[in-house]
Amino acid sequence: MLTCLFRRAIALLLLFSVLVQAAEPPRPSTETPWKTNTPIVTVHKELYRKRSNPNQAPLVSVTYVGPKLEKREIFAEETESDVADNVLARWSSDNGQTWSELKKIVPSSKKLIKGIPVHETEGACEYDPASGWLVQLWLRQVQEGNLWHNHTYVRYSKDLGQTWTAPQLLRYENNGTDFDRENPLQATFLNHNEGYFGNNILRRKDGTLVTVLAHANAPHDKLNHQRAWRMGSVLFVGKWNADRKDYDWRAGARVEITPDESSRGLMEPEVAELTDGRLLVVWRGSNSKLPGHKFFSISNDNGQTLSAPAIWTYDDGTAFYSPSSYHRMIRHSITGKLYWLGNITNQPPSGNSPRYPLVIAEVDDKTGLLMKATVTLIDDRREGQGDIQFSNFSLLEDRKTHHLELYLTTYGEDPDPAKWTAADCYKYTLKLK
Repeated sequence: MLTCLFRRAIALLLLFSVLVQAAEPPRPSTETPWKTNTPIVTVHKELYRKRSNPNQAPLVSVTYVGPKLEKREIFAEETESDVADNVLARWSSDNGQTWSELKKIVPSSKKLIKGIPVHETEGACEYDPASGWLVQLWLRQVQEGNLWHNHTYVRYSKDLGQTWTAPQLLRYENNGTDFDRENPLQATFLNHNEGYFGNNILRRKDGTLVTVLAHANAPHDKLNHQRAWRMGSVLFVGKWNADRKDYDWRAGARVEITPDESSRGLMEPEVAELTDGRLLVVWRGSNSKLPGHKFFSISNDNGQTLSAPAIWTYDDGTAFYSPSSYHRMIRHSITGKLYWLGNITNQPPSGNSPRYPLVIAEVDDKTGLLMKATVTLIDDRREGQGDIQFSNFSLLEDRKTHHLELYLTTYGEDPDPAKWTAADCYKYTLKLK
């Protein structure tokens, strides 16, 4: 009898051990596949815009804004982190062969409203042939002491981004008021419908638009209203309504994460459509009790629900380290393959660093995971450089050559940390093999 009970106890202990191991996050790999893989691209790097002032880093963003070869290019200068000053724009109708004169957009993305710091910034855009309009995300960020309140809007342009409609708030909560410039800290606005815009607007094969917001309210987080960055994320689906001559935006899936998994929550989401129609969302994380990772989720029902956010891994199941940094996905029009571009390190990152090397890899359309055998180096830190950042880049596929183009400012290149803005902007041309 005792022997039988003892055996049962041992069996239960073994079962408990297996369950605990299964619940543990995948162990990150310290491999550097980009050093041994056959590259999937060739890389050409050239200086695109040199800094005009040692203390001002040049910012560049290039995007298509029409159905053919129409481009819009944004220039700005940065002396303070995440603040764009002297924002200018120009347009091209011939794929960048010729350009219009520069047009002033705003003096700065940061302003004081009733003495309160408020950031108002344009984000990702997508031309929609259903309406003939350019659809753009727009962010209003209000600083309340150590708290950052983020609200994402959509706005539209009928003239390739020359002029815009008034921004419309993306709402996923029934309560909440609009922003009041006479009272920018009004709680009924600040604490409702919070969300930081995602990296992209996806136009699906069926014509619907999808975007995902970060730093949304997290219903299960008891400290939600006290956090500098909120732990939730929410997906939105937009569709052109021909009768109303406007877009209908519907809030879909909401997910959240704990600060033990990512100290600043689910950040900078990128959404892509897999070949079978499922939606893949990948977020930037921030290390906490877990080392730095990207997180991912999949929707099987057109964005109504998302799987619980999990650590994004290689297709063989091994995890990889990734700092808290920007990333993008793009499906190539010729190869049909989905590519991810971002930072992978072979050692645990510390917060945002290191943001090198920068790599590109294919995403497996069946699993939504990163294909280890395809990870290819784009650029890496060189001897004598500082804590250089290969991040916060603009990405597009050239519609004539079908090469991928990145426009990237190399912050931190100078070994003196006080000179982090001593950086230039480079253009990377990636030719797929």
